[in-house]
Formats: sequence, C-alpha cells, structure tokens
Amino acid sequence: MPLQTLTAQIGVAKQASRGTLAANPTYAHGLSSGAPIQVEPTQSMMEVTTGKRAASTIIRELVKNSAGGVSPAYIRSLGMYLLGAMGTVVTTGASAPYSHAFTTGDLPYLSFFAKGIGADIEGVRDCKIDELTLKWDGAKPLELTVKAMGTVFSYPATFSATTDDTGSDAFLVPVGGTFEVDVIGSTLASARVIGGELTIKNTVASVDASASIESADVIEGLQEHMLKLTIVPDDLAAFRKTVTGSANGSSVASSVPVGSVNLTFKENGGTGTLNVAGSKVAFLVAFPEASPKGDTTKLELAGTAVLPTGGTTPLTYTLVNSVASY
Repeated sequence: MPLQTLTAQIGVAKQASRGTLAANPTYAHGLSSGAPIQVEPTQSMMEVTTGKRAASTIIRELVKNSAGGVSPAYIRSLGMYLLGAMGTVVTTGASAPYSHAFTTGDLPYLSFFAKGIGADIEGVRDCKIDELTLKWDGAKPLELTVKAMGTVFSYPATFSATTDDTGSDAFLVPVGGTFEVDVIGSTLASARVIGGELTIKNTVASVDASASIESADVIEGLQEHMLKLTIVPDDLAAFRKTVTGSANGSSVASSVPVGSVNLTFKENGGTGTLNVAGSKVAFLVAFPEASPKGDTTKLELAGTAVLPTGGTTPLTYTLVNSVASY
C-alpha cells in the first residue's frame, strides 16, 4: 500500500545537553507543508583515472541534517519555537495564564522528531533554529515557518509528546488584535494592516569535523529581526516620514529615522495572546505604483529592528498561555 502524507507529525523538545537526543518530543503537531526532517548527503565522483572513459567510485563527502516545516502558530507549541529562535525567556505568573517574554540570548539545543510517513520515527539532535517566520494575510490565522539546522540523524524508539497540538484549534489569529506603528518615533497609532510577516534569523552555521560525515556541532551568529506590514493608509505620511525624517520634511534625510511597533495577536477561541514590540525599527516604504484599472493604495512598511540604547533585544515576543514554563 502506498504511503500516506496526511498523517505526518513533527515533534520538538529542548535537550538537557548537546550530544543527547531527547527521549520524546515535548510538543507535537501537524504540518501545513514541508518535510519535518531533511537528510541531505553531498556525493561526488572521485577524480582519479580508471583506464576507461568513466569514473569508478562515488564518495560521500558530507551529510547535512535539518528540520522544520510550516504549520499554524499553535499557542502552546509556539513558545518552544520562540525560545529556540530568541534564546532567552522570562516567565511570570503563579498560575495560568502565564506570561513568557522571549528576548535575545544564546540558543538552546533542540531535538526534532518526525512521525507518520511510514512506520519509522525519525530524529535529528543538537538543532538550533536558523530562521523563524510568522506570516498572516487578511484575517487568516498566523502561519509559522521554522528552519533548524542539526547534527546527527537517527531513528528514535518512541514519539510520545507531552503536549500534542495536532488538530488543536488553539492557534493565533490577527482578528481582534492590535496593530500600532510609528515609522519615525514612539508615538504609536493604530494602522489599517491587511497582512504582514515577522522574521527572526540567527545565521546558524555547522561545524564540520573530519572525524564524522555528519556535522559535529552548530553555532549561531548575528541575530536579525525583520518585519513587513502591508497597510491601507489614508495618506502618504508614512512614505514622507521615512524618506525625509519628519512629517513635513521636504528633502531626503541623510540619517536613518527609526520608529516603533506594537502588535498583538489573539488565540482563536481562547484568551491567550502574542505581543511583539520594538522601539528602534528602521522602516523603508516604497512609493505606491499607479494602476489604470484603479485599486486601493497599499504601502508595505519594511522594517529592520535593532537594539535600542541600553536595551537587550531588538524585539520582545511576549506569549501569554497556559504553559507553566519553557
């Protein structure tokens, strides 16, 4: 019988230490798309003469193991991914709801698991999240995309998640949320947002030692925070401000103006929330294109968040849910 793809699940857990795969996933859920585990060998023909007009040997040079996929932003599982992408979490609350503030820090090692395509369970250990994206369009739920790089691939014995979000309706939506922006200051005001994207990049690289065909370790580099907000404005104030540096500017500014952002998303059918806030965001706004057929003018606010003076993180992701700790 052919294998079915709709039964696939991904699992993730924080490791106790590098080099040891977690026994089971802490969180598991389904995927909208993507392969939960990727094993990518690099192979080539050995360049040596054979006495014939053909090669005689194929060598395996390296195997890169990674994990991830696309799914709804489940409010419980999301915290593990945010910890993996940001590095640090501070949790407050004596009982539910708990508030988890994720900020920039050293990334933890994660174990990723795959189950449901075939009879086997697959795993990759020592993973660090290279990229995490939250994206939404209109009133549709937030879509989470995770890309992680790891070391050793294996076949774990079990896949028994502590929290299984497969089929859960507890995911994040923009409906009922808050979308506040100031492109050149800190006076936040509501914006008519129709879609957007938030991305955390960690510039993760592998350490490829000679003693093994698989990576020996992975290490994070510069952390970058990008955001895109598509708005339907009543004027072109956002364009003028980002270009000139002021509301009534008449020429291009020689220095980069910075603004602020405050976004809140709600749990579908629940009381949980995700807030994303930053106070030093450099925005770029392209002048809108004309349309002979006519259309609503849309502006894309493309922002890069950096550390504010005396701050510790470009953006703070604060997740409120029923999870006691990550």
